[in-house]
Amino acid sequence: MPDAYLSDGGDVRLGEPARSRLVAEDSLWARALQIHYDAIVTDGHIDTPSLMLDDGYDFGERHQPRSGSHHVDLPKMTEGGLDAPFFSIYVSRTYGETPDATQRAFDMIAETERQVAALDGIEMAYSVADVLRITKSGRKAPLMGLEGGHALQASEAVLERLADAGIRYVTLTHSNTNGWADSSGDEPRWGGLNATGRDLVRAMNRLGVLADLSHVSDSTFYDALAVTEAPIILSHSSVRTLTDHPRNITDDMLRALADNGGVIMINFFSRYIAQDGTNSATLTDILDHIDHAVEIAGVDHVGLGSDFDGVPFLPRGMEDATRLPHITHGLLERGYSEENIRKILGGNTLRVFADAEQVAAEMQTEG
Repeated sequence: MPDAYLSDGGDVRLGEPARSRLVAEDSLWARALQIHYDAIVTDGHIDTPSLMLDDGYDFGERHQPRSGSHHVDLPKMTEGGLDAPFFSIYVSRTYGETPDATQRAFDMIAETERQVAALDGIEMAYSVADVLRITKSGRKAPLMGLEGGHALQASEAVLERLADAGIRYVTLTHSNTNGWADSSGDEPRWGGLNATGRDLVRAMNRLGVLADLSHVSDSTFYDALAVTEAPIILSHSSVRTLTDHPRNITDDMLRALADNGGVIMINFFSRYIAQDGTNSATLTDILDHIDHAVEIAGVDHVGLGSDFDGVPFLPRGMEDATRLPHITHGLLERGYSEENIRKILGGNTLRVFADAEQVAAEMQTEG
């Protein structure tokens, strides 16, 4: 993996009092902080744009966390060393497969870009090259992914418009089965992907848009892998062996993901990672899900996908984005090498994104 995917060349940005306290309590923290703030840290899925559009949420101001929201803002990103999250352009299933659903996506994109453009220290990214350039300069580099394939209206033309507007992944379904793909949270209609769904995945490959298989049914997962020429992602999912929930994926699915070259980004929602499926999760549960995914899929296929600002319950010890360095510390405690920690923090996600860009370039040349 190119070193560029593993380091932004940054400096430690945690406040000195907090840094000194942590290092005094545990000497491993000095190394953890050095690794964390030098690495490019990505997050596959944060729902803050919904707050921006609907609640007048000022992303540039620091907000006190609330139940289910206010987990991410620019000051928290800086303190937590979060460099390149995917902002979720979430469209509720209530919009259906309608022009209103598509317009909702464009409205959220516009508000996200407006707020970012008004702030110092942050710039929207639309490619891996953008992420590397922006983070190298010490700034944050958020990207955008569409959550809810129904907003495509089953149309390649709509997909192309959204890709032109900056969308870099599409979650094929949300909790609803749509006109071309079955969801894990709804009754099946197609037994996976139908012909339109397969065509849309191929179109995503051509456009350099990652196919995101979080929320999809198991059949849709395997159908998408059979069709795609590019690596896929699961932007915010965890592992079913530890927490038996349909939003999580099985060990066989983890092995198939590895064969595809993709990456699972571990979701922090307490009910998806607590072994009893309750709201009682802790930071240890996040680390356990990372460990299991690494054991089955391999360390090159695991990342972080918090679901910040989109879930009502986060694990104790991971209350908002400022707590992300605790994952790096926990991985060091469990014996992970610095190189492998950097892969999990963001290198794997950037590698998959770059591979998707390369597939798109080759398909467009051939076409």
